[in-house]
Amino acid sequence: MLRNTGSRGVPGHPALAGGLLAAALLTWPLLAQASLSSWAKEVLHLGIYRERVATLQATLSEDHSTWGLAFSPHGRYLAASSPQTAFVQLWDWRRGRVVRRFRRSGSDIESTTPLAYSPHGRLLASCQSDADTIIQVWSTRTGAVVGNIPNSGGGCAAIAFSPQGHSLIWIRELTYVASPKVRQIFVTSTRTWTIRWALATGLFQSNALTVSAHGHWAALWGGQFGWSKPRGSVKKVYSVIPQIVLVNLTTHRIERTVSMPQGTNMPGAVAWNPRARVVAVGVQGALHVGLDNVIRLYNAHTGALVGGESGPTKTWVTALRYTPHGRYLIEAGIHHEVEIWDGNHHRLLQKIPHQAWSLAVSPHGHYLALGEGGQIQVWRFR
Repeated sequence: MLRNTGSRGVPGHPALAGGLLAAALLTWPLLAQASLSSWAKEVLHLGIYRERVATLQATLSEDHSTWGLAFSPHGRYLAASSPQTAFVQLWDWRRGRVVRRFRRSGSDIESTTPLAYSPHGRLLASCQSDADTIIQVWSTRTGAVVGNIPNSGGGCAAIAFSPQGHSLIWIRELTYVASPKVRQIFVTSTRTWTIRWALATGLFQSNALTVSAHGHWAALWGGQFGWSKPRGSVKKVYSVIPQIVLVNLTTHRIERTVSMPQGTNMPGAVAWNPRARVVAVGVQGALHVGLDNVIRLYNAHTGALVGGESGPTKTWVTALRYTPHGRYLIEAGIHHEVEIWDGNHHRLLQKIPHQAWSLAVSPHGHYLALGEGGQIQVWRFR
């Protein structure tokens, strides 16, 4: 004979009532999802809010595509540049308004325009290619130009301030096979705007740069150009071998060169993990679908491959960024989306369905900016 437990309408053992309640609670999300619109289902499928690593805070409208983004030290302001306009705009993004415009000079503004904010926030630098003035530096307080670096044979491909703000580190963009003696990486004083030192990298040409958290190292991502004779061939062929070149900024020497495997395409982006001696690189136009062919992570000390990610053919990784404490790695370009991974690249945490051409992370790690088409989005990390 069954004994009533006191739970109305549920005779029998208390565990049965609890089981039915648990089953109802587990079933409810599925029933609720079944009633959602197709748009909402697609959002859930994309995983935009799967773990709520980041939430959208603001959307800013731009007239042109944004190829350069940089946050001020405290994240209040966001600088944005486009290859289609002569101005760099400084946004008070929370209020959705432009508070200052910096005019770029030069005969050709149709060029990539990486940006860099100085650590103390008083300087903003713009890096240009194929222009009379390849680097311009403004005072963020007055808007006046405080530094100019003229073109001396090749534009500027990438730029970064040293962590203390005493130096501006940049790499020369070369559009031809230069002499091995041509200097490519430069370190310029931010007080006098004169060159502290420069280094030739041989036939290696780079278009991406990242600096370690303490400013002791720089990683250049590019290719080694030259003639080689393939095994079994009697003729030499012109080839490009993608490489990472690690430069010791203290000794002014190249300490290590890491060559990519055959089939790796040209570089697209590079980032240094501030919590570990790991360099992440992304390629432009992956040649095949396979393990580690789109994103590669290397131990900067040993050169060993320690992780990676595959992707579809013709993938273009447009940008990579670590958050300041190495908690997240943000990737743009795979499947025309932005992916947020944990800092060790073990787990994909969130996807944002936007093709971002530029990324910026605020120095304290709270905010993420995405530049896409005529729109800039600002997200907040939890």
